[in-house]
Amino acid sequence: MYDQEAGVEFSDLMEIHTLELNKLPTSTDGTELYDWAKFIDAETEEELDMLTERNPQFGPTVVKLRELSADEKARDAYERREKARRDHNMYVRDAERKGRTEGILNVARRMLGRGKSIEEIAGDTGLTLKEVESLQLQ
Repeated sequence: MYDQEAGVEFSDLMEIHTLELNKLPTSTDGTELYDWAKFIDAETEEELDMLTERNPQFGPTVVKLRELSADEKARDAYERREKARRDHNMYVRDAERKGRTEGILNVARRMLGRGKSIEEIAGDTGLTLKEVESLQLQ
């Protein structure tokens, strides 16, 4: 689904959860989500150890967290890699968005060239009437 007004494409491939850690109950509800929230909110080594005992899958994550926390150079390198990864993903998404937009505009231009009505073009491409009219002026 594409929200043209916001310029955002939505997908059912991702799910976003907002966790208010300050509202987390003190006792577990037995879910993995609760344990991950406690992991994120953990302030002591003891809390991390307790979580790892209850959920062995946290072990590798705790080991990596301790490595990165202990070594400033490793932490800096990790943060630079993560920033580069996020920047790359942002550039790719931006290029894809621009490519889709340019493709839609090209289709609209061809439709104008074939004498299609502005309303029909807007309906078929998702462009606004004003956007299609501006293409006529180009």
